[in-house]
Amino acid sequence: MRKILVSALLAGAATLLSMPAQAAVFVDGFTLDTGSFGGQNGVHSTGTQAPSSTLTGFVNMGGANNGVTFSTTTGLMSITGGGEATISGEPKIEDLTVVFQKGWDKVTFNFEGEKTDTFTLLVNGSALFSATPNLGDAACNICVLGNNGKFTISGTGITSLAFTFNPGITAAKQFRVEGVSTAPIPEPATWAMMIGGLGLAGAALRRRATKVQFA
Repeated sequence: MRKILVSALLAGAATLLSMPAQAAVFVDGFTLDTGSFGGQNGVHSTGTQAPSSTLTGFVNMGGANNGVTFSTTTGLMSITGGGEATISGEPKIEDLTVVFQKGWDKVTFNFEGEKTDTFTLLVNGSALFSATPNLGDAACNICVLGNNGKFTISGTGITSLAFTFNPGITAAKQFRVEGVSTAPIPEPATWAMMIGGLGLAGAALRRRATKVQFA
């Protein structure tokens, strides 16, 4: 009986060791993982857009301030149609920055590339991830087989994603967001107005404090 119990325990341990580790990496409060897409809100394009270094889209959930901007510093990109945004490279995408007007708790995305492709990801300008073929399937990183080409970044208030691909990919698609959105990012003009207003208020207070009254 004792031998049977020991054998069973050893078999269970061997099974656990043979199971693939959860493909998740944690950096500065964010988690990068391979995953499938559920009921998130899709990022749609604003229509067919000619090859350009900057493309526009929006989160398909209605309301204001749901804009999304795609940009690259190398080559050109294009979007065909007004459905879920598929960003195609001209000829390939070597870097891609995605900026959301609102902050989200989860963003999923998919890439079209080769099994040996790798990428780095900068979240909100500070959290740096490096995705290699060891993330998910040991033989597959940015590929479209099963769920291996689908990735999810989770955290709080995700407003920007900056990707660098090696080598370049042919397309990025299926961007979807989930979670409670935060307040929209102020436009540069709004920041200028706020700073100017604070400056005028400070000047008025200073003038009032230094006024001299004579008897």
